[in-house]
Amino acid sequence: MPTVTVEQPVTLQQAAAALKDKLGSRYEVTTHGSGAQEALKVKQSAASTATVHLDQEGNATTFHVHGGGLVISRMVNEFGIAKKVAATIEEAFASRPAS
Repeated sequence: MPTVTVEQPVTLQQAAAALKDKLGSRYEVTTHGSGAQEALKVKQSAASTATVHLDQEGNATTFHVHGGGLVISRMVNEFGIAKKVAATIEEAFASRPAS
């Protein structure tokens, strides 16, 4: 399971917008659940999905990205779409160097 921690508070809606912007129209990004059970679903195709959960601690946000699907496709998605989604989150919210 890829995990990304960024040193800023990020809402689920901000994460969804960043993923939609950076991944483009080939990916569908939706929010699911409510309250503590809220998560993002990222889908490239019926067999290529990932789920993103956010944990807030102080001024940091940790993203837990899981590949979706049945047992075999979940393992494939851990190394495919889940890694891509985690890298995209890291790129979108990377700390900018001070000027």
